[in-house]
Amino acid sequence: MPSTGPVARLLPHLGLFMAAAILGSSFVAVRAIMADQDAPALLGFLRYGAAGLLLLAFAMAVGPRGRRLPRFSRREWGLILVLGILQFGLFHLFVNSALQFIPASRGAVIFALIPVMTMFAAALFGRDRLSAVQLGAALLAFLGVALAMGQKALAPVAPGTAAAEAGWLGEALFFLAVCCGAIYNAISARLLRVQAVMPVTALTMIAGVTILFPVAIGEGLFESGPGYDTADWWIFAYLVLPGGLLGFLMFNWGLRRTSPNRAAIYVPIAPIASAFFGWLLLDEPLGGLFLVGLACAVAAPLLIALERRRGTG
Repeated sequence: MPSTGPVARLLPHLGLFMAAAILGSSFVAVRAIMADQDAPALLGFLRYGAAGLLLLAFAMAVGPRGRRLPRFSRREWGLILVLGILQFGLFHLFVNSALQFIPASRGAVIFALIPVMTMFAAALFGRDRLSAVQLGAALLAFLGVALAMGQKALAPVAPGTAAAEAGWLGEALFFLAVCCGAIYNAISARLLRVQAVMPVTALTMIAGVTILFPVAIGEGLFESGPGYDTADWWIFAYLVLPGGLLGFLMFNWGLRRTSPNRAAIYVPIAPIASAFFGWLLLDEPLGGLFLVGLACAVAAPLLIALERRRGTG
């Protein structure tokens, strides 16, 4: 039987925290590689395609002898396809389309709605219960991101630009991305509890890039290729290995061992980590209330942990 000691109970939460921090650092890496590029779908296709194939090869290499992959039912294969399209296809397209119309800081605040939307989706699909403490913790995490981003998130776009003429399109697209992530969190947990995390993560990545493939062709996949220089390829390697393979593997492992609501509450740490790494690596300014926002985002999962302890105490 698996250990139920304090260290074993802490590990999934540590994995979720690290996954969120890695995701935040990957946001900075994407900004760096896209500074002189204009092919976001091509980047997503190559990144998740490479990460998925590498992870699948490793899962097959370490799988039980004679059966390299788990046996999936038709329903599970369909679920893998839907989850992959949501998380690694539509989410990527919606976010990158939205960032053409709104600043990244405003997108980060909308991104912080993922815990709230996950809780509603999990309750709707019967995957998790919604409590007042969990909802309060999610709103606290949202407030933390808003404070950490500061006035940058509210800065108006320049008048007369395409972004100004688009109205609320950017916000709407980012909210659709949030909905995709929330549904993924809500419905993937049950599959991850009955199937191995590694092959499920790999196969959802591969399924997701199928929707990016035609867009990537339009961005020059078979014509000019990505056109990365040496520095870009090093950044790409980071996005594939830690930023793709390791980060999502750790998140899914934590999701398997906790619940949709408890896993999603760590997601708002990602945009705060992104702001920190942007300050550290790209000399981007931090908001005056950054530390207050960070404290709120870190306090949110602690509130949920306290609720669980009181419930089992």
